[in-house]
Amino acid sequence: MVLDDLPNLSMIPLRTRLVFENGAVLRVDRQNAPCRVSGRSIAAQLPDREGLDLAFRKVAARLRRLVAWVEEPGTVHDGEAVVAYIPEQWVYAG
Repeated sequence: MVLDDLPNLSMIPLRTRLVFENGAVLRVDRQNAPCRVSGRSIAAQLPDREGLDLAFRKVAARLRRLVAWVEEPGTVHDGEAVVAYIPEQWVYAG
């Protein structure tokens, strides 16, 4: 699923609720960290770029996908509106 209208999508806080106009709701669980599998796949397409498989993880950090779970099931259609309900944020001072 690709969401175009949410700025800095990779930085949406955990527990954010993504509510779709048809009633489906996704709850953001975590960022999906870049992996070497993806890096190897990209490097295979560009064999003249040695070390690209390792560099991918560093370059793609915080620029990739989110992992979410289904809070309310439903069908999401192409072009459907989504509203992000971002939970209150605070900094832990320990």
